[in-house]
Amino acid sequence: MKRTVHVLPLLSLLIVGSASGGDPISKRGTTAAPFLEFGVGPRAVGMGKAFTAIANDATAMYWNVAGLDLLTENEVSFSYMDWIADMDLMYAALVLKAGSAGTFGLSITSLSTPEMLVRTVEQPEGLGWRFDAADLAVGVSYAKTLTDRFTFGGSFKYIQRRIWHMEATAIAADFGILYSLPMQGMKVGMSITNFGSKLQMQGIDAVVATDVDPTMAGNNGAVLSHLRTKEWALPLSFRFGMAYDLIASAEHTVMVAADYLHPNNNEESANVGVEYVFLETLSLRAGYQSLFMKESEEGLSMGIGLIQSGIGCDYSYGTLEHLGNVHQFAVRILF
Repeated sequence: MKRTVHVLPLLSLLIVGSASGGDPISKRGTTAAPFLEFGVGPRAVGMGKAFTAIANDATAMYWNVAGLDLLTENEVSFSYMDWIADMDLMYAALVLKAGSAGTFGLSITSLSTPEMLVRTVEQPEGLGWRFDAADLAVGVSYAKTLTDRFTFGGSFKYIQRRIWHMEATAIAADFGILYSLPMQGMKVGMSITNFGSKLQMQGIDAVVATDVDPTMAGNNGAVLSHLRTKEWALPLSFRFGMAYDLIASAEHTVMVAADYLHPNNNEESANVGVEYVFLETLSLRAGYQSLFMKESEEGLSMGIGLIQSGIGCDYSYGTLEHLGNVHQFAVRILF
């Protein structure tokens, strides 16, 4: 009965998510840098991305930076995801404990594509040139526990998008808090991610030859002009999450979690997840993403993890309705 009462707040969070409705006009495709929303770390993804109130590993810099100070040891982490269309998403992080001064972190997130032929309508087989595209986000983070229950943190990020000779840059910030409730094993967390400037593509590919007045004979018909591209906002997102240790013993641990998401480029939704840990060594995870969202690609996800002598390996499997399955792997070292 006691455990049932403690799970009620998580159920309330899901009810709020289902009743939130949302804007009848879709905002999908109205922001840039979608790689900032893919989700990093097999542990979090395996739990359905319900990680805001947990965030106790190096991926906290992505989900809720306040969780950095929950780590008990320094950590190096690297994860790789084989994304759709042969794209590769990689995340690397370093977390350093500084005692009573707090915890510092450095993270790098990158998305890259394979080289492709430059094609035109007239020459669909290619011009003999190749191009690629890549996205990058580099962040520095800090978190500190102020009381035995309250932790806060923040990150500053440099974001770059590049395709052939064009690129766009932006600066953004993340903020997060974690609070342990008086109820044993219950935590809540909130985070705001990607609050920053807009992205605008610039480069030599925007320089074109223009005839200022095609009706006039004898004028210069190749005046160099610069096309002005539109500015695009970053995918700003607000997350509220709750987590509860349903079972916490020396041999078995079961944690359940739920997140509520309010993005600026999509409908509101909720994620749920569960993690079972045996002897603090073997972990099994499962979750479901994008509940209450219409026409969502994401759904069921699962994962497994193993840690021994300070070295951990994790794997997650996620389903996309029309785009296939997504696999993610990670290695982390505690020292």
